Amino acid sequence: MSKLGVNREHQKKTNRGLVLKLIATGQCASRVELARATGLTKMAITQIVNELIEKDYLIEKNDLDKNPASLGRNPISLGISPRAPRYAGILVQRGFCQAVLCDMELHVLKSERIDRDCQNEKELMEDVFSLLDRVLEGETNVAGIGAASIGAVDVKEGVIVRPLYFNDIRNVKLRAHLEERYGLPVSFDHDNQSAVLAEQLYGNGRGYQDILLVGVSRGVGCGILVEGRRMHSHNGYAPEIGHVSIDSHGKRCICGNLGCLEQYVNSMETRRRFCEATGLDLTYDEFCRMTEDPRVDAIMREVVADLCSGILSVLNILNSQIVLLCMDCCSWPDKYIQMIEQDINKKRFGNGNILVPVKKTYFLHQTQVLGAACNIINMVYHGELL
Repeated sequence: MSKLGVNREHQKKTNRGLVLKLIATGQCASRVELARATGLTKMAITQIVNELIEKDYLIEKNDLDKNPASLGRNPISLGISPRAPRYAGILVQRGFCQAVLCDMELHVLKSERIDRDCQNEKELMEDVFSLLDRVLEGETNVAGIGAASIGAVDVKEGVIVRPLYFNDIRNVKLRAHLEERYGLPVSFDHDNQSAVLAEQLYGNGRGYQDILLVGVSRGVGCGILVEGRRMHSHNGYAPEIGHVSIDSHGKRCICGNLGCLEQYVNSMETRRRFCEATGLDLTYDEFCRMTEDPRVDAIMREVVADLCSGILSVLNILNSQIVLLCMDCCSWPDKYIQMIEQDINKKRFGNGNILVPVKKTYFLHQTQVLGAACNIINMVYHGELL
């Protein structure tokens, strides 16, 4: 593990955030482990831990409860205090909004969802406020709100710019609306960029610094970590994989480009093909449960092949260590995940001796909303909310 801590007074908040991160994400459980992981002195770690215990962020736990037969001095481990602040998350998606309240270890304490195809900003903000009002009701120790939305988004300004297939909803100043109503710090990002953060901190991305996350739904989006940091442009825009062209003579996309990946693998188009091939009117998830039907399997294999083309285009630029699949991909049988792993490792350019694993996200269909909460929790880990 790299030495991330430094013994400088002006890094006090950063070091405290790092200690909380290592404990909350399960990487360290004792003062000795913290000193080893951060490179800080034992004295510095003791001082930080004592301050965090005093401020009700940490507690000491007697491990004798786990091993009552142990002899000698009882080992003392550290954990997140049940009195530590809580964190809200709000997710904006096509067709629904969802809110959660979490602790620092990403345990969900409350969850609320509204299914509605909002037509304009007014309806959207009604749902957002209603959900947050519910999860924040009676809570007196909430440190902030994390927000996540389908793109395109302007992360720097906290604005939902103009997502495709999102009716008349555009240029919504989501962060400003939330700050004004709740008077709490708000951290905002793209839904899949939020998801990749949740997976790196708590899920199947732990231990990886370079991650490509791909979410397939009505649109196709991605989250990208490079050297442990989420990728954004200088102007604050998140990356988009759905509009990578896999066929320059292909279908015309709503964005104006030809052959965009999204046109071939999005869930609505795939379901339409399922219905046409089988004569059945089932949901996407129901079709994914009947892939023993050769008609369904043939379509899924084509979707997998097309998705591999898009993933390979990005992998050959970024050389990501792992690929995570989420949203509707969570409904796919594992054999298709294995097909993607085999295909990209066979075709990708670079070091063929290093396997790039492909997995579903650990949090499955909850990855995006938990990612929203992680946007604000991550500010604590950077020492910004301590």
